[in-house]
Amino acid sequence: MTEQNNPREGFRLITSLRVRYAECDLQGIVFNAHYMAFADIGLTEYMRALVAADRPRDEGDMMGTFTRHFGGDNWVRHAEVDFRAPAKADDLLDIAVRITRFGKTSYALLVHILRGDELLNVVKLTYVWFDPATEKVAPVSAKFIEAVTNFERIRPERAVVSS
Repeated sequence: MTEQNNPREGFRLITSLRVRYAECDLQGIVFNAHYMAFADIGLTEYMRALVAADRPRDEGDMMGTFTRHFGGDNWVRHAEVDFRAPAKADDLLDIAVRITRFGKTSYALLVHILRGDELLNVVKLTYVWFDPATEKVAPVSAKFIEAVTNFERIRPERAVVSS
């Protein structure tokens, strides 16, 4: 992985959260499994940003709106975490999220977990797109790809896929 001088560079969606006491071990350090939950919070905020303009103000079900708007949903297929430095109880963290690549039925998500300008963790996730009606893997929605491409500062890569 190429190191960056600014670990926030290229991320349009950055959301903050404060580490809660319950997320830490007896030494006051974030228990490692919580970094995946932090990445999931970042993805939720990313999806919220994508549908915000089209979601009725009185609609309370953001994820239902996502599924209806884009005609599908996603499952985690692969996850990896590169632990660099620990977060601690009461730290204010920034979760930076961007989609970096689209395949035919999947996409890749990159998450930087930061404390100030310090990169604590790098999380890489691969999601598989599926049709909620059949619960079968399906091609990633063209509407979703277009929305992400328009949203991102750095255009996601596209896999060469033959029909």
